[in-house]
Amino acid sequence: MTASTDTGLDGLPPVEPFRPTLRERVSGWAFYIPIVFMVLFFALPMALTVVFSVFERTMFWMEPGFTLLAYENFFFSARLENFLASMGYSLISVVVSFCLGFPIAVFVRKSVPQAAQHRVVLLFILPFMVSEIIRIFALRPVLQRNGLVNETLLSLGLIDEPITALLYTHTGVIIGEVLSFMPFIVFSGFLAMEAVPKYIFEVCDDLGAGPVRRFTDVILPLAAPGIFAGAVFIFVNGIGVALIPNIMGGPGAVNAGLIATQAITALDFPLAMAVSAIMMATLMGLLYVGHKLFDLTKILAPMN
Repeated sequence: MTASTDTGLDGLPPVEPFRPTLRERVSGWAFYIPIVFMVLFFALPMALTVVFSVFERTMFWMEPGFTLLAYENFFFSARLENFLASMGYSLISVVVSFCLGFPIAVFVRKSVPQAAQHRVVLLFILPFMVSEIIRIFALRPVLQRNGLVNETLLSLGLIDEPITALLYTHTGVIIGEVLSFMPFIVFSGFLAMEAVPKYIFEVCDDLGAGPVRRFTDVILPLAAPGIFAGAVFIFVNGIGVALIPNIMGGPGAVNAGLIATQAITALDFPLAMAVSAIMMATLMGLLYVGHKLFDLTKILAPMN
C-alpha cells in the first residue's frame, strides 16, 4: 500500500484554483440589482403601457390589436386642451416654487453653519413622511372661505370679504402643487449648491458683485442642474398627480393624471394607457433636453 502524495512534480504543493468566497460572489451580483430593478419595475411596465395603448377596447378590458383610437380620443377632444392647460398651471407652480424655494437653499448653504445644514434641509423633507392625501386635505381648513387665511386677513383689516379664489379654482391647484412639491426644489437646489465652495460668496463680496449679478453670473449657472431636476419633478407631478385637482380644484381643474383616472373609471383602459404613455414621453423629453443642456449627473458628482 503506497501513501498518497500532495506534492507536485517540482516537490511543491499544488496550487489550488482561486475560489471566490460567498461574500465576493454576492457583492459581484449586487452591481446588477439596480439594472434588474429598473428593467422589471420601470422599463418593462413602461413598454407594456405603450403596447397596451394601441390595443382595442372591449367592454371590460382590452384585446390585442393595433389601433390609434385611444390617441385620437385624446388629441382630438377637450382632453388635449385640459392637458395643455394643466401644463401651463404646472409651469406657474414651478416658477413660484423656484422663487420661494431656491433662496432657501442658497440661504442654508451660505449662512447656516455647515454642521447644521443637513439638519435644516431635513426639516423641509419631514412633511413628505406624512401621507400626501393628509397633507393636501389639511390645506382645506386653511384656505377655505372661512379658513385660517381669510379669517386672519379679515381680522387685520386687509380685506373686506373672504377671498374665494384660494380653493376649488386653478389658483387652489397651484397653491396645492407649490406647498406639496416645493421641498423638492429646496433639496435639489441645496445638493447643487453643495458643490459651490463657500469662499465663492466671499470672493463675490470682495469684488463688489451685487446680489443680482452674483445670482445670475455665479450661483445660477453652478446650480442649474439641481434647479432643472427639481423643476422637472414639480412639473411632471403637477400634470400627473390627480389628487390635487380632485381636492383643491374646481370642476374645470383637470390634469393628465385625472384624465387617466377618469378613463379607468369608464373602463377605457387603452385611453388610460395612452395618457400614461404621453406623460412618460413628456418626462423623457424633458430629461433628455435637461441632460443635454446641464448634464444632470453633476448633481450626484462628489464634492471637492
